[in-house]
Amino acid sequence: MSQRTYSTIPFAAAALTLLLAGACKTIVLPGNEGGDETEGTEGTDSATGPGSGTTEGGTDGQAGDANCGELSAKTIEILDVNCDKCHGPDSAALGSINYITNLDALISNGKVVPGEPTNSALYRRMSATMAPMPPESETQRPSADDLRVVEQWIGECAGVSGCSDNPWITRTQVIDMIRADLLNTQEISADARPFIRYFSLVHLYNFGWCSDQIDIYRHALSKLVNSLSNEIKVVPPTPIDPDKLIFRIDIRDYDWDAPGSVLDPASGSVTETFKDTWELIAAKDPYAIEFIGDSAEDVKLATGTKFFLLQADAFVEVAAQPPLYHDVLRIPLTRQELEASFGIDVEANIQEEIDTNPNRVARSAFHDSGVSENHRVIERHDFPNASNRSYWISYDFGSNAGDANVFVDPFNFVEDGSEIIYNLPNGLQGYMIVDEAGRRIDDAPIQIVQDKNAPDGVVRNGKSCMGCHNVGMINKDDDLRWEVDQNLGEGDFDDNELDAIRALYPSRDDFNLLFQLDADRFNLAVKAAGVPLGGAREPIVTVFNAFDEDVEIRRAAAELWTTETTLREKLGQLSPDLDNLGKNQTGVRRDVFSAAYADAICQLKVGRTKACP
Repeated sequence: MSQRTYSTIPFAAAALTLLLAGACKTIVLPGNEGGDETEGTEGTDSATGPGSGTTEGGTDGQAGDANCGELSAKTIEILDVNCDKCHGPDSAALGSINYITNLDALISNGKVVPGEPTNSALYRRMSATMAPMPPESETQRPSADDLRVVEQWIGECAGVSGCSDNPWITRTQVIDMIRADLLNTQEISADARPFIRYFSLVHLYNFGWCSDQIDIYRHALSKLVNSLSNEIKVVPPTPIDPDKLIFRIDIRDYDWDAPGSVLDPASGSVTETFKDTWELIAAKDPYAIEFIGDSAEDVKLATGTKFFLLQADAFVEVAAQPPLYHDVLRIPLTRQELEASFGIDVEANIQEEIDTNPNRVARSAFHDSGVSENHRVIERHDFPNASNRSYWISYDFGSNAGDANVFVDPFNFVEDGSEIIYNLPNGLQGYMIVDEAGRRIDDAPIQIVQDKNAPDGVVRNGKSCMGCHNVGMINKDDDLRWEVDQNLGEGDFDDNELDAIRALYPSRDDFNLLFQLDADRFNLAVKAAGVPLGGAREPIVTVFNAFDEDVEIRRAAAELWTTETTLREKLGQLSPDLDNLGKNQTGVRRDVFSAAYADAICQLKVGRTKACP
């Protein structure tokens, strides 16, 4: 195996930044002579790159005594937790508001009046005692401290982009930093270069965000790449610049270096093959760019890929849901194939547990699970020869009648579908949803289970499961065994059946110990990824949902690797679908922008995409 040596201090990146710090507005960096850079700046020095004006330390964008970067981040979190369900980007847009976490849109649409909380509709509705928002019927409500944060943000920071004066970082600078990183043999051996890839959050910095606002994107990136790994260790992406905007990964750390194939879910036939998982991701990512220029050619030659750099939040959006989620983790088409790959025989395990009670299988049943309106059964199996892994499966029902009533027959019930959770080799979790026959499906039927955090209520594999299981397995007290022990159950069981129930369905205390064991394992892995534990917002789902918000012109420019001025000048050359970028403060819908993105990259001569002639 090739040697891998990584430093936590990006010496090459820092050195390159120092070289750039004294340059003027127009620069030609080593290894990129003759590049067609069209990016300028808007009141900033285009030569200033990552590390020159770090936003770490809590002093971002202060207005008076207020830390506007921190206040903005807190306000977004409060609105996300309390209001996103009805007014977020994927919501039903109640009151014609589907941009509740887009602070600029709240201002441009008159919901917030900068400097005037009491004249701002947002604050008035949130703080009202009569007909408040969220409605009084909602259990999730802003606290008094939350209201004070929103009030202070409107009063002191609304309209002040905490880091709007961030020095613009050009794609040339980014590519040169990547080139320097690859050439630094103290960090990367020559043998490792073909496996090195990069993610970028530079567009968020260029958009005017502060470091604390970007933190959740860093966390989402690390958690997702490790949640898509079949390797045994958690390996966080490595920042190569002091501002932590460009991240390096070695695809071998996630078992992404092997070739594979994509199967058609209906026929099981191979529809495409790929040389490694990164190439598959890039092929499915509408934001993937083949950069051009001398430095880019050097990087492509060293890494062996045209797509060495991907936009991190676009990666989260495309890889945290099917079909890519299934293809990257290589989740098979059926539950039976998955269990066979783990060496788990569910039926044999259950029979053995009833017969000899070796404590390798445990079941629990609930009247009200919080996920389904009907009964639910969950079942845990040990992994053969892997004490650090477990396999969970739920049995979900479309009704509580007949052979769906587990409380009448705890053994021979007939489920309508299942959700599967299993420990990956690194301790994080993989997910699968199957129908009544065990066939893999992308979305669970909404009449059986619901995602109460999703605007449409649909449980979608990958991201819905990650959001629900933010802290791992969710502790829920069993009803079936408890009712049997209390002589309160619905069923009429003989002594043999009672013995079988007590063998297969542990007591609440014993089952809760299993919950805690698996939750602790998961949280250790999350911590190893550098992601804070718990919290109101799961990072992957937060970034996934935020990515779907409308795209206004400064954000569009940042994602297109050009400035707002240049983009305004060239809008007439781009798809008419993007015309509203120049007219509407709220911009265009994300799906419209995504559809036009590849062609815009070609027209702006940023690089090559599938849309280029």
